[in-house]
Amino acid sequence: MKLKTTQLKKSLFPVYLFGLLLLLASCNKWLDVDPKTKVKEGKQFSSKQGYIDALFGIYQQAAELTSYGGQLTYGMLDILAQRYENKALTTNIIGKMARYSYSDSDVQTAISAVFNNQYKIIAQANFVLKNVDQSEGVLDETSKNIIKGEALAMRAYVHFDLARLFSERYADGANASAPSIAYLKDFTVTPQGRVNLGTVLALCEADLKAAESLLAVNQTIDQIALNQGSTNADLFLQFRQNHMNYWAVKALLARLYLYKGDKVNALKYATDVINSQKFNFILPANINVDATVNASDLTFTSEHVFSIYVSSLKVRADDVFKNTTTTGEANDLWSTRAKLDAAFQASLVGYGTDIRRPGATKSLWNEIASTTVYSKKYWSDAPANVKQRLIPLIRLSEMYYIAAEAAPTIADGIKYLNVVRVNRLIPEIAPPATQAEFDTELQFEYRKEFYAEGQLWFYYKRKNVLTIPDGIVNPMTTAKYVFPIPNDELEFGSVVGN
Repeated sequence: MKLKTTQLKKSLFPVYLFGLLLLLASCNKWLDVDPKTKVKEGKQFSSKQGYIDALFGIYQQAAELTSYGGQLTYGMLDILAQRYENKALTTNIIGKMARYSYSDSDVQTAISAVFNNQYKIIAQANFVLKNVDQSEGVLDETSKNIIKGEALAMRAYVHFDLARLFSERYADGANASAPSIAYLKDFTVTPQGRVNLGTVLALCEADLKAAESLLAVNQTIDQIALNQGSTNADLFLQFRQNHMNYWAVKALLARLYLYKGDKVNALKYATDVINSQKFNFILPANINVDATVNASDLTFTSEHVFSIYVSSLKVRADDVFKNTTTTGEANDLWSTRAKLDAAFQASLVGYGTDIRRPGATKSLWNEIASTTVYSKKYWSDAPANVKQRLIPLIRLSEMYYIAAEAAPTIADGIKYLNVVRVNRLIPEIAPPATQAEFDTELQFEYRKEFYAEGQLWFYYKRKNVLTIPDGIVNPMTTAKYVFPIPNDELEFGSVVGN
């Protein structure tokens, strides 16, 4: 795989300043970087603010619609997970994607856009890393460690997701030698060969372990759910949940180790995050679902271990999650009350009080008709409300689910699962008799917890679920679970086995 020179230029020119957007200030400054112009690069990194601007550029690129600001959260990945009902048509992009029609030109274009944007994020991270070790006299040691740690962590985060999308599942190492993606560690336009899945995961792990050590200098988290501001006067150290912070790195390591089948380390890192007490489940009494007021918080931001700020989220959400007619529009993303009730097990005794389900006292849903139900999760109708412009990428609840799956016994695991259930106001359950029954309960929790967040697709693939609920082309196969490398990238690089 090769990133062409023009692609690299586009990946770095221009990028909005992320931090000032978080403060809702009007910002007209652009980060103008040309990799061939050393004077500009030298000027960029002549001050601490220049490094911060370049770092924030990573997050702004990640907030693009073709990345975590859309396709890799509520869009493409939840369409693949069969979340939405506008898939009946075989002629629109959603219907084609829901059928895993990867040979279709429209689907190929969408996948290629995701692929290219992810590598733009990586290029921006490598641009920061290329310069940060030369920052003597510009950055203090703490700032240098944080900037380098976040850039390494984001590089790992994005490579890991690319590998999960464009490779076979790891399957406890059975597919470690399967071809995967190129892991780019340098800011370069030199062609880079694809490596196998095991190598990608090892490189992700190395980047994350280095980031964990570097970011240990600042373990503070501002609970943005409690206020719109911060207790820290330094803008760079505010809103740590919207950075790959120290605890987010640990959480991603837990996710990575579970994916590899290393349950000992997965449990260790998940419980590190849980026991930190830096993140808290929302109290039902504190839920506010009125998106027109500043107090609204439909994604439960106190639970975000890492989330991405999307300045244009209102426009995007209005486009796909809002409608006033009883029939969903062709490009909308909606479900039905019957299918949501099935996902939330509404017919079971004690499950009607689930704070996540349609019909809850404070509903996260806009039920226009029984056949047309939209999530309100990303509605953003109060201009001053930062919380409603955040998309969660790692949640506290996932740490409990990882701990549950990685625990040494089912009895131990169900204790972690029950913590989430109690906080969602549904009954605790007794330890299931078999692993299959436990997996069924865990799958239901993933379906309930991560609506419009993209994590369900990764769960289905990791577990090799053959029958996806509400799927229209079951049974699932390896070919349906693996994105093809875009055609215009196949000519670059070769698969190697190390």
